[in-house]
Amino acid sequence: IIRVTRLREVRVLCGFTRITPPAEDENTFVSLSKSKKSWLPAIEVKGEGVFIEFDKTELMKWESNNDLKNRAQMADNTWQSEWNEQHSFSEVPFNITSRFLLIHSFSHALMRRLSLECGYSSASLRERLYISEGKNGMSGVLIYTSTTDSDGSLGGLQRQAEANRIEPSIIAAIQDMEWCSSDPLCIHGMVSVRESHSPASCHSCLFAPETSCEHYNRFLDRATLVGLPDSNIKGFFNDFLEEK
Repeated sequence: IIRVTRLREVRVLCGFTRITPPAEDENTFVSLSKSKKSWLPAIEVKGEGVFIEFDKTELMKWESNNDLKNRAQMADNTWQSEWNEQHSFSEVPFNITSRFLLIHSFSHALMRRLSLECGYSSASLRERLYISEGKNGMSGVLIYTSTTDSDGSLGGLQRQAEANRIEPSIIAAIQDMEWCSSDPLCIHGMVSVRESHSPASCHSCLFAPETSCEHYNRFLDRATLVGLPDSNIKGFFNDFLEEK
């Protein structure tokens, strides 16, 4: 866990598209001007954040569960099918795995809790995921705020990463995920739309403002955090919750 006491972000608008997001190697962006300019509109913001990295040994032990792999594979299949329909000449930019679902779901759960405990509006918090597969792969998430107003410099977010503060926040965030007001439909994926590629999530538990999420509230699974009832799928934090 790292306190990010100072953070700088530059956001540049290079073009726009409608309905279907383009692939990185597709030239389908609409230009911002009729003639090419030597500049682009941009904004520089400053802020702070909390970076959390998962223990890779525990992570690999948890993701070895075959039922869990199959659950993630179903989400990956629908994601690849959608991508191939829209971008038949481009490779899928990333695959959906149990690690991806876990870290992304954890990020949303913690953002919701930090918003309550730090006094930040939920729309002022953002996530940056660092995920890749394998023993030496990445397994971290940065939750940060960087805005042009006072939300970016209050100091409350990075202070929450102090040892005596972050543990209660994580415990509360995971305990919040044990039950959803839409259960049992939510945990069994009956309220998740197909286009979200989310095995289990909804507005009552994991959804965040779309400007806060890298993937527009897609690829989320509450079962990776707290497990799936009446199955062999254990959440990454099951043992942790039993101790508490």
